[in-house]
Amino acid sequence: MATSPKLITEDGSPVSHFSLTAVQHEAHEEPFVFDIDGEFFTMQPPEDADWQVTGNITGDGGLQAFVQEIMDADDWERFSAIKLTNKQIGDLLEACRKHYGTSPGESRASRRSSRSSRRR
Repeated sequence: MATSPKLITEDGSPVSHFSLTAVQHEAHEEPFVFDIDGEFFTMQPPEDADWQVTGNITGDGGLQAFVQEIMDADDWERFSAIKLTNKQIGDLLEACRKHYGTSPGESRASRRSSRSSRRR
């Protein structure tokens, strides 16, 4: 199988059609800041989380690792000491997603249940 020739610029560098480095350094809108009983915390955009952390979100400690991944490092220790319900953490993550304009992916469980519902 023949490979396509590389495009080279005048200075001899290969032409890049996409730069992860450039995208990584794009400025996001105002950070998502929230408070709990007068303590303030900041979360980064969920889509900026490491893919390996996100890929293991349903595993042991996956949700905790995900929240730690998007939480400002300086805030994590204080935040993790606060007791929250599943509803509270869900509401918090939903507010963060809405702030950054992202939507959650569909879980495997919901896809399976959707397929079985269609067969009925």
